[in-house]
Amino acid sequence: MITIGYSTRTSNPTYKEYLQKTCMYKEVQIIEKINNGEKSLSQVYNEILEESEHDIVVLCHDDLEFDTKNWGEKVLKSFEKNPEYGILGLAGTKFLDKSGQWWIVPQTMYGIVNHKHEGKKWTSTYSPHINDKIEETIIVDGLFIAVDKTKIKHKFDVSIDGFHFYDLGFCLPNFLDGVKIGVTFNNRVTHLSIGQTNQQWETNRVNFAEKYKEYLPIDITKFEENSETFIFVHDERIILDFEESNKFKNFKNYKYVFLGNRSTDKIKSMDNVIIANKFEDNLEKYPLFTAFTGWYLLWKNKLITKKYVNLFEYDIMLIQNLPQSQSKFFYENWDMIGYIPFPANHGQYIGEKKFVNKLFDAIMSTYKINLEKTLLSTIRTNPNMLWSSTSNITMKTEIFNEFMTWFNPLVDYIKDDTYCGHSFERSISFFYLLKNKKIALTKGLIQHLQMNSHETQPHKVDFEIGMKKLVHGL
Repeated sequence: MITIGYSTRTSNPTYKEYLQKTCMYKEVQIIEKINNGEKSLSQVYNEILEESEHDIVVLCHDDLEFDTKNWGEKVLKSFEKNPEYGILGLAGTKFLDKSGQWWIVPQTMYGIVNHKHEGKKWTSTYSPHINDKIEETIIVDGLFIAVDKTKIKHKFDVSIDGFHFYDLGFCLPNFLDGVKIGVTFNNRVTHLSIGQTNQQWETNRVNFAEKYKEYLPIDITKFEENSETFIFVHDERIILDFEESNKFKNFKNYKYVFLGNRSTDKIKSMDNVIIANKFEDNLEKYPLFTAFTGWYLLWKNKLITKKYVNLFEYDIMLIQNLPQSQSKFFYENWDMIGYIPFPANHGQYIGEKKFVNKLFDAIMSTYKINLEKTLLSTIRTNPNMLWSSTSNITMKTEIFNEFMTWFNPLVDYIKDDTYCGHSFERSISFFYLLKNKKIALTKGLIQHLQMNSHETQPHKVDFEIGMKKLVHGL
């Protein structure tokens, strides 16, 4: 069943009856809150959520005409058919500017809403009608917000005063924590007023933009359409466990790259699995190269087709909203995104000679660069310099191709070395330093468990405990 709630200045039994009649359900719970400005809309909507008897709650303005019959039934069916969604609305956007103005790029807006004001009625068509499909967005407009209480992770932000930005203050934190938000097209309403800005709107906008400046702008059209993800794995059980738990569900385009020569009987028919040793051009006889053999496979066989590529090892834990967070860096046009920065002046970077000596020799022989001397000088000049300490990285595909072209001549020098995987890992930062690539070094987006599958590091790992963390976050 369904609960409908709204805020109004004076009691309106006629509107209450209208909502019950048009939504279809006689048993609908309707919560009317009388509010003359004593409380913010965020406070009122939180009260409605607390008092609601049903999991599906519609929060709407008190000046709507419903142009669709049985609209309540359509709301319930939208959630039933699309259980992954937690918040639905009638208008929203895939782009949220750093200013907080969600309508600033009309091409990224979705939905259709009618308006009536001073005797005139018109339709605001933000996007074409797409039948029963839900279009995923970052936020939805507050004139009509349908919520599945079991799915949301945040209530309305009571620090937002008055009647502006309550919708963004509710949607964005939920979106950032992985709650799926979307615009539906199977209900149509007429709004009997038009949105207007005032000083309170501007104050709330400034506060909102400041609070979320770490994440804004967000442009989910970029990671949806322009990026793909490859996860490097050496055991089919890991792939099956990840798929069962939907570990990478937030990525629109992802594939596993199976490395090594273990059994693939249970995964060989899966559409999102690439088995490296089935390709003629592969480096699978050099397993100590770890993820690089996967990079090589993708490069040699031209398997990357998007503008941006995520290259991830299997033993990572990532925040739910990683693709959404990446969109900020895509929008800002970074060449690369690193996820686990570590001090370059730490001995593990270049002080552990077994990890770098053969690579330094290879770079000297191939490019006539004394890289150790260059790096020591750079670190002395910038003692706080960081490096991206694993091969978990995001790049523009053109930068990936440039790196591979640069690194490929070095492979023969180090491929038989026990620590060639560590050399490869460091070579990524050597490359972006030498080539002056623009890299964003981020913290907290990815955790690398370092399962040490090839036992080239001194620490021991309990595989079963590690897998529980990887699969279930335990």
